[in-house]
Amino acid sequence: MSHICEAVLITCMDFRLHQRKDGRNYIADYIQMMGIDCDLVTRAGGILDLLNPAKNSFADSILRDANVSHQLHSAHTLLFINHEDCGAYGQFKFKTRHEEIRKHETDLRWTLKTLHLLFPEKRIIGSFAELENGTTDVFNIHKVFQYMP
Repeated sequence: MSHICEAVLITCMDFRLHQRKDGRNYIADYIQMMGIDCDLVTRAGGILDLLNPAKNSFADSILRDANVSHQLHSAHTLLFINHEDCGAYGQFKFKTRHEEIRKHETDLRWTLKTLHLLFPEKRIIGSFAELENGTTDVFNIHKVFQYMP
């Protein structure tokens, strides 16, 4: 029996994005909106480990997970979601919200370009979960960049 899913989604482990006791689940809502089934990989900071050469074993782990998803479930799309107010990104000590969002967009753009070179046959989508003004846990997820084979 084979199990097929269209994508692997790599995102942050932050509980605010996932199943909440009040029923909110922004990641599940995103997957449903995309209309696809996904393998889900959660990491502190989402794509942050892919950007840090000092932590190659973590970057290799993310790539291994994406490869396993492809091998076992024929996933042909890579999805990445970073989010505002990410604790793992706290090390950058952003002075403004705009500075933080710009950093995430830059990181997503770099990740998509780099992975497009490694996986030219895959559709790759980078998205960002932005907080609604005045909230600490209400997110709107929107696409930032996309590569199509």
